Amino acid sequence: MKNAVATLNLSEERDHVAWPGRPLKRFIITALAAALLHAVACILIPPFEFAPTRPACFFYALVGGLIAFPIILAVLLLPLRAGLRRLVPRATEHTRALLAGLALGAVVVLMILPRQLAGVPVKPYQQSYIHVWTFWLLLALVVNVSFFWPLPERAAAVKTAR
Repeated sequence: MKNAVATLNLSEERDHVAWPGRPLKRFIITALAAALLHAVACILIPPFEFAPTRPACFFYALVGGLIAFPIILAVLLLPLRAGLRRLVPRATEHTRALLAGLALGAVVVLMILPRQLAGVPVKPYQQSYIHVWTFWLLLALVVNVSFFWPLPERAAAVKTAR
């Protein structure tokens, strides 16, 4: 049992030594992907949320996403990653990514379902609850894949390092 724990600790230390700055790089990629998805979703169907024309709406949605998503994602994803590492330390990265996806899906459900069941109408730029569900679940999927899912070259490099 001690050998398994020692091996786990050594592999985690190797991860931090072999890929310095990798978590920050993944966080930046996640924030950019979320901002881009938000900007594209805002220009699909009129009426537009931020401006009367598609290019202006795309620009304002992208800038707003670049400002807001790093803050939102830092508040949500970093504690989630730390909690998953603490609660399931022996789980694989794939298992943690699946658990994170379930947690993000639960956040989406808790954010939308009470409003929908209470009969609160959507805002005009949200079109319908189907659009709201689609956007937020797609955003949760993109965030989960870009932040939590292990990269193929990293998984192969970790296997060869062991």
